[in-house]
Amino acid sequence: MASMRLTILALCLLGASTSALTAAHEWEPVRQGQGREDVSTWVRSVDGMTVKAFKGVTEVHYSALTVLALLADTNGLNNWVYHCKSSGPADKFPLDHTYARFKGIWPASDRDVMFRSTVSQQADGSIVLDSNQVEGYPQQDGHVRMPYLHNTFKLVPLKGNWTRVEFETQVDLGGLVPDWLANAVSTKAPLVTLEGLRKQVALPRYQVKSFGDLPAHYHKGKHMVLPETHLAP
Repeated sequence: MASMRLTILALCLLGASTSALTAAHEWEPVRQGQGREDVSTWVRSVDGMTVKAFKGVTEVHYSALTVLALLADTNGLNNWVYHCKSSGPADKFPLDHTYARFKGIWPASDRDVMFRSTVSQQADGSIVLDSNQVEGYPQQDGHVRMPYLHNTFKLVPLKGNWTRVEFETQVDLGGLVPDWLANAVSTKAPLVTLEGLRKQVALPRYQVKSFGDLPAHYHKGKHMVLPETHLAP
């Protein structure tokens, strides 16, 4: 009986510990958008990471296909992604690999990273672009290599040719990063990135009409279906 009581107590303590850990890692609101076209942002702490995970959500009055065309233009990430100064297909790697450089915030040096992206459609009809840091790109002078990056864009087709864009990132910037800088990245990056996306998605070059207008690795071997209103600008 005493042994059973100890077992039950241990399970209760484990449950309490797990709940406390979960609570400590819940998303914390940073900014609440005032309308469907405004940007809402959140952050959360991650064990072992200096920079908090961050996410942002907004809605744009463009088709999911149009937003996907913007995401596929890896040469143009510097036009809207937070502190990105250059980007494009990584030389001598498959086309689903992207090499990007980011401007450092003094006193931090510039950063760079290579990542591989995959596109998939979920059971609910949303489309997810998932990007993960990969090794192999030659070290570049004047840049600190990011040892970890996991980034997702989830596009949810809505009625009336609207698309909900959900953006989430966890990154290890590498090197020494002051706390104030880490906090600046996690709070500003989702807002600046999604506000930039909102402006860029309106450009004529992203008003494509079919998945065939996207890079081959975005649709090769995949069968993705969108509402008819999301298959034309």
